[in-house]
Amino acid sequence: MRRVAQFTAGLPDGSRLLDLGCGNGLPATRELSERHTVTAVDISPEQAARARRNAPRAEVLCADVRDLDLPNAGFDAIVALYLIDNVPAGEYPVLLRRLAAWLRPGGRLLLSAEPAEPEEQSLHTWLGVPMPINGVPVETLAASVEAAGLEVTDVELEEQREGGRPITFAWLTARKA
Repeated sequence: MRRVAQFTAGLPDGSRLLDLGCGNGLPATRELSERHTVTAVDISPEQAARARRNAPRAEVLCADVRDLDLPNAGFDAIVALYLIDNVPAGEYPVLLRRLAAWLRPGGRLLLSAEPAEPEEQSLHTWLGVPMPINGVPVETLAASVEAAGLEVTDVELEEQREGGRPITFAWLTARKA
């Protein structure tokens, strides 16, 4: 949550935020909705229901991010934590262009991804559900974000422990001109 707090620190109260892949709404969706107008999205009906309970101030949608119909320039910021790894790499260009379109001029994007060699994919169990995870080289992800019309402002690598093993995540921030 530290990264999300840093990312949103300069946003005025009431800013419009889109939280993609919100999961159960904890802690990000709930904390963001205390200061901002949040639309949260998760593909899982169970997780979306949990997010509605855990973050009652947020508007929570159960949808596939690739099928969302949201207004262009409707958001000041987009948070997409651990989402892009679950989208097939071949769909990144279209998805990232959509994210760019949903941002207002000057809007910002925070996303995290598990960096890996191209086309490296593995099947994991996450919250009791089999989930394919594909990694993407950091340079490729940054280039894809730039090609979508956003300016990458920062990329940091951070090791986290997940399931007792260390995993490196890339944290990328970008801005719409």
